[in-house]
Amino acid sequence: MKEVNKADILSEIQAMKDAQARFVTMTCCDTGDAFELIYSFDKELELINVRTSFGKDESAPSASGIYSCAFLIENEIKDQFGLDFDNLAPDFKGLLLLSQDAPPTPMRRNNNQEEGGKVDG
Repeated sequence: MKEVNKADILSEIQAMKDAQARFVTMTCCDTGDAFELIYSFDKELELINVRTSFGKDESAPSASGIYSCAFLIENEIKDQFGLDFDNLAPDFKGLLLLSQDAPPTPMRRNNNQEEGGKVDG
């Protein structure tokens, strides 16, 4: 897995596009203090994973300007974890999968949650 500084993630995504890699998906993991993002690409039947992380008070740059299909997984991550994406288009404002009366960000870890404990809710 390739580790990339968050400041360089869009350049890395563009390099994948330039290499004609297919965007497969993105995975988000709430580590407690930050969100770890793993971008997955396919290049000639090889899965390439690129990892970076963002603080919970930060927003991530949207890959939707490079891979338009990324808007779906970015909106899902926004719904489930509350991570904002800059220049996300279209932006469903946290309502792609959740209804307006649903509890917000169900996958976001509670800051008071003990390590390894169950998620509140």
